[in-house]
Amino acid sequence: MELKNKIIKIYELDEKERTEILNFLKEELLNGKIIICGTDTLYGISANALDEKAVKKVYQIKKRDFNKPLSICVKDKKEIEKYAYVNDLAKKIIDKFLPGPLTIILKKKPLIPDIVAKDYIGIRIPDEPVIRELSIVPLTTTSANISGKESPTAVDEIDEEVLKKIDYVIDIGKCKYSKPSTIIKIEDDKIIPIREGVIPISKISEEL
Repeated sequence: MELKNKIIKIYELDEKERTEILNFLKEELLNGKIIICGTDTLYGISANALDEKAVKKVYQIKKRDFNKPLSICVKDKKEIEKYAYVNDLAKKIIDKFLPGPLTIILKKKPLIPDIVAKDYIGIRIPDEPVIRELSIVPLTTTSANISGKESPTAVDEIDEEVLKKIDYVIDIGKCKYSKPSTIIKIEDDKIIPIREGVIPISKISEEL
């Protein structure tokens, strides 16, 4: 199929059109294309995280330091164990808070290329069906901005310089939470807070 516009307003499509477009985009991601898609928190740049060439493009588009790891998005909880080691503590957090605005950093398995992350990998399952549906492979979910600049929560906030370099934009409207995810790291049986975002760190501690 051919798309006349780079920006796809997914909410304007009927069910048949939506299915066709998403199936097309899944193929494009497998072919190394780069897309921007809204999540529950921010708009992110997504590429097949198993494709090193595509991941390299993401770094170049963002002008991001190659030593800074990227997080990934997967479609459901079962997928996490393919790409990272999940202990009992991590499992409790995953079951309680995902899908949702949480990035959980776990020791990664060799399947994830080192260009994405070296020893530990941040994993998301956003509370947004479109990006989860596209995640037939793990996708990069780094914010759709030049590194250091404001992260977009709607399509009209995305920097023109970024828009020019990607293949497609999926417009889901304004992001549900419109602020960054909370990031925690699991090391052995400890929770290490990295960034407080939508979910208060204290709430994670309370729930456990």
